[in-house]
Amino acid sequence: MHMRRTLPSLLLVLTLAAPAALRAEVLNRIVLRVNDQIATLYDYQQRRYDLAREVMRREMDAQERQEVLNNLPQMVFRDMLQDLLLRSRAQQLAVTVSDAQVDGAVDQMKQNFGIKTEEEFQAALAQSGMTEAQLRDQLRDNLQVREVMEREVRSRIKLNEEDLRRYYRKNTEQFRRPEQIQLREVVVLEQSGLGSAEERAKTAAEIRQAAAGGKSLADVTTTYRDMGVTSNVIDLGWVSAGDLDPALEAAAWKLKPGEVSEPVAGRGGLHLLQLVDRHESGIPPFSEVAAQIESIEQNRVYNEEVAKYMAELETKSLVMADPPQEAADFRRLLAHPEPTEEDNAIRDVARPNRAVAPAPATPEHAAPGALPQPKPLDTTPPPVAEPPAAEPPPATPPPGPGA
Repeated sequence: MHMRRTLPSLLLVLTLAAPAALRAEVLNRIVLRVNDQIATLYDYQQRRYDLAREVMRREMDAQERQEVLNNLPQMVFRDMLQDLLLRSRAQQLAVTVSDAQVDGAVDQMKQNFGIKTEEEFQAALAQSGMTEAQLRDQLRDNLQVREVMEREVRSRIKLNEEDLRRYYRKNTEQFRRPEQIQLREVVVLEQSGLGSAEERAKTAAEIRQAAAGGKSLADVTTTYRDMGVTSNVIDLGWVSAGDLDPALEAAAWKLKPGEVSEPVAGRGGLHLLQLVDRHESGIPPFSEVAAQIESIEQNRVYNEEVAKYMAELETKSLVMADPPQEAADFRRLLAHPEPTEEDNAIRDVARPNRAVAPAPATPEHAAPGALPQPKPLDTTPPPVAEPPAAEPPPATPPPGPGA
């Protein structure tokens, strides 16, 4: 294990110590050509570094992190191939993107990352190592690719109601809803004008008795609330088993509609729970879940069609691939459209950096103050076979051409 970690570091030192002209020559080596589009070794290394840096910033299990890092070389090269295929196709279709569309994409990115002022935007650009012109160029490219996918892949998705009903019949249990209860509560506050636990317990008993006599909790607690003895009536909404603290749950699930529980000691004081309504466990009718099924099926068919489309593009294109040794097995990631659990972990890490997906994705784990790199492209879930042993990318970015 020690040797595996030391060797890449040694190679990095040797690379940095090489003459600048030699490094530039090596890094400018073309590793991928698709028609008139090319990618160099430097492009590959920079993408790999960017994604590895994002992986290292995320909170995840150590084993999961290592599996993701082991698969980065193949995934990055796969993404580069799909990137160039789609950009070449965008040129063939003469897809254009207006300045207004780019402006909208920039505004959406600012909104996603909570950037409100021009100063914050410029600071985020600086932190991300990009100029505004570079960001706009990348967003324009990505919008062109998204337009290609909309025209040539999204248009292939044809679902009818019978398709959706068939899915519903085969996956009925998937839509089963758990038993739920609707609750409201009032709390006799521990920090109140009542000096002792006995006084609080007496007040809680009075409130419960009045509610049992037909008065609403709001009416019963008005005076107590104004005195600072109780909270307002709190609407807890619909809850399922496991949503409440064990003591509160034990009391709540015994109730019938309209009943108020015995006082339950909990956070902040004595809790009085009232059951408003109850839904037994059951399967909703098709009409209630049709939209959900349509979304599931659209994503499934989209993933299948993207895999077919990318294979078609490659057969119609002039492709010359000379991947680095660690990425030589990149084609195994193109074999199947269905994602595995490991694929989903990789996708979650890379999501802010991907441009093509079944729908525009909002970054869920954006780094404060930093803008995402709009590359590479997310065209198909990356199925991953057994990962080969591979070293994670260097901890420092590769030197640029002519460095």
